[in-house]
Amino acid sequence: MMHIVIPASSNLLMQLVNPAARSVMLAGAAGLALVIFRVKATPARLFAWKAVLCAALAMPILGWVLPSLAIPLPSVPPFTTPERATPLDRVESRNFHLTATTGTTLQHAPGGSERPPVVPHSREPQQVASPIHWTAVAIALYLVVAGLLLVRMTVGLLIGRRVLRASKAIREERLTAALSRCARSFRLASIPRCAESQMVTVPVTMGVLRPAILLPPTWSAWDEAKLDAVLAHEVSHVARRDAFTQHLSVLHRAIFWFSPLAWWLDRHLAELAEQASDEAALACGADSNDYARALLGFFETLHVTPGRVWWQGVAMAKAGRAERRVERILSWNKEGAITMGMKKSVAMVIVVLGVPFIFLAASIHATGGHAAGGALLAQQQASPIATTPAAPSAVSVPAATDRPAAPAEATSASAASASWSRGSRGSGRSGSGFFYAYGDDDDNRFVIVSGKTDTLTMSGSSQDARHVERLRKQIPGDFIWFQRDEKSYIIRDQATIDRARSFWAPQDELGKKQDALGKQQDALGKQQDAVGRRMEQVKVNVPDMSAALDKLKAELKALGATATQDQLGQIQSEIGDLQSRIGDIQSLAGDQQSKVGEEMSALGEQQSKLGEQQEQLGRQQEELARQATQKMKQLFEEAIKNGKAQPESQSGGGAI
Repeated sequence: MMHIVIPASSNLLMQLVNPAARSVMLAGAAGLALVIFRVKATPARLFAWKAVLCAALAMPILGWVLPSLAIPLPSVPPFTTPERATPLDRVESRNFHLTATTGTTLQHAPGGSERPPVVPHSREPQQVASPIHWTAVAIALYLVVAGLLLVRMTVGLLIGRRVLRASKAIREERLTAALSRCARSFRLASIPRCAESQMVTVPVTMGVLRPAILLPPTWSAWDEAKLDAVLAHEVSHVARRDAFTQHLSVLHRAIFWFSPLAWWLDRHLAELAEQASDEAALACGADSNDYARALLGFFETLHVTPGRVWWQGVAMAKAGRAERRVERILSWNKEGAITMGMKKSVAMVIVVLGVPFIFLAASIHATGGHAAGGALLAQQQASPIATTPAAPSAVSVPAATDRPAAPAEATSASAASASWSRGSRGSGRSGSGFFYAYGDDDDNRFVIVSGKTDTLTMSGSSQDARHVERLRKQIPGDFIWFQRDEKSYIIRDQATIDRARSFWAPQDELGKKQDALGKQQDALGKQQDAVGRRMEQVKVNVPDMSAALDKLKAELKALGATATQDQLGQIQSEIGDLQSRIGDIQSLAGDQQSKVGEEMSALGEQQSKLGEQQEQLGRQQEELARQATQKMKQLFEEAIKNGKAQPESQSGGGAI
């Protein structure tokens, strides 16, 4: 039977934060490229940011499909926690290494500023307050906000669909002729549908598969110039599929709402789309002054229209930023018409230059530094385990009577590379326990499984442990499960498995030494506990002073309401004599407690020396873990190259 206690972090958060961070990196590269190449043409800029949007939405899939590109990073110094904190309540890494050891004291990691003092064992395990599961809180918050945004998006789509159905097609000759001219100008294969709607106050382009231009009922009062300019503006939206881009942008914002890029990209794409359509209308012959006045009229109509509508459509005018649009329109000149249409060659250049950036953003994985946090060697066999706390910050581990369906999860906080020695006593075998070495090497997750025993050697999360437990039912004998470049592999070659086990063999020897030290610390702890009880039970013989007290009481009663100076002096002398006798008794008790205190001090010095030895072994464990981790990486690379590592899907298992 086996019981593994491991910290866990949510894959959902990592699968969201990781692509979001990569998208920010990609957007930064795109913005820098636009500045370096001095790209000022609005269609080209709009096309580039549309590409960024599509890559950002596809980033989770790209990170899984594309091969990994390792980037070495400098080492991160060990993390030192505050003195009063519980180490297991401070580790937030999803990856860790675990190996058997013993002892009953909690020692700081190598590199820590100091060790917490060793205190006597308590007869009863200390209760540890149940911590707040901040990961669960973060997931719940994400789901609530994302759900609200998705609901808003869905409502907008439904309202937009209703608006389209309620609209009335316009079949007047002058509008059909103007629409036909605009369609030819933008090389559309067919003329888009144009309809009138009582539910819109400004021109709007809606729909993805069958885009439609909706005009307010007042369109019939427009002159030819205004109608041509409005239709040119809206048809350019249809030609660029801006409504589809808007849907993608809103979806990206709902999924990655926690990323500032999602909100900025949504606004920036909308602004560029309107700017490109304004320039398209001007390029088709609209007078800049008349066009600016028409646009201001639309803004004024929006200002006096009560309420807001959440439909999904590209409106010609939206609240805010009217001044900037009007300024660009008035400053536009005919020479700018050269840049209105983006050639296919320009689009190809943007794609060719963008593909390497997208590949790098989706493939880069940091290695080194914090990756040396060690491996997890869990060796627990047939006995249930319960930890007896030795220090104020010790943690109690519940006993297990059978193999659990899923490993228990321990809460944690962030640590780059820290080691903790925690002693425990099992009900079946005294002196067995754990050594924890925490790291955050997400690219070196593995589990070495023994088919004959319950022994595991692993580096990963509780989810990995649960997944491997399922694989053990499908794969007989020994095997290694690991992940590389976010892909799962299985190794069943016995020579490779034995070689991997040999990497961790040196830690077994250190584990035996730590086991011996732990037993000594456990014995000293019991002695300290016994000495502490003796100190509390120190007693001395107290002589009978009742006669003297009765005499003093009678003399005080005889004084009455008045007394002479001599009488008061006599009373004070007798009280002083009683105090002196009590002081002699206290001195005798103090002498006995002092002797017991000397024993306690000697035991404390021995505990301190054992703690220093445990700390030295912890440093050696950390170095061995670093070396073993590096060897495991090389072994996995070789196994993939020589075919000894097969994708999990081909080995009878399923991906996590």
